[in-house]
Amino acid sequence: MLPGNIKYIIFDMDGTLLDSLSVWADSDREFITGFGCEYDPAHSKTMKTMHFDSACEYLVREFSLPLSPEETGRKILEIVEERYLGPVPLKDGAYDFIRSAAERGIKMCVATSNRKKLASDALRAKGILDLMEFVITSDEVGCGKESPEIFLKAAEKLGGEPSATAVFEDSLHAVISAKSAGFFVVGMFDKTYAEEFESIKKHADMALTSFEELLK
Repeated sequence: MLPGNIKYIIFDMDGTLLDSLSVWADSDREFITGFGCEYDPAHSKTMKTMHFDSACEYLVREFSLPLSPEETGRKILEIVEERYLGPVPLKDGAYDFIRSAAERGIKMCVATSNRKKLASDALRAKGILDLMEFVITSDEVGCGKESPEIFLKAAEKLGGEPSATAVFEDSLHAVISAKSAGFFVVGMFDKTYAEEFESIKKHADMALTSFEELLK
């Protein structure tokens, strides 16, 4: 269980609530190789630390693409959207934990580097959007999660102080960022970046391999 003083929760989406990181890696591969370029998983790992618009700019620059960042973004979203609204599942225990937290009066939101419409549509398809107060994106804040700004903005909108707010994240850089701002940080395991989990455990206040651990 979370500490009793936690009244607010900020969830990352990809790799934390949704088992979706492999979708992005597969989409990156499909997009990059479609231009005759060689894909390396390191490309996806680099983009994972960026907000969406910055990732599109990175792709155009890295591969000298004959597209604008905006065109790149549209093409990538075309690849991922159908998968998000269909086969991408919630992480084990996520729905039950969120439902339980809502019943206890905990206010929740999602802070993501994904696009807002895609994130909202995906959360709605999984039946949890209505349990969130709002979705906030890195694009709206103007920086990625290497800065705690998105977490601070989310906490402000929720009405809570960082000390009373838990941040659930699967990315090492985001865990470190949220912790630096005084949040209670829960590090979540994701198989796509499993090599980061040992470091996540060192920086987070709590580390979980599944939401089911919080339901016991």
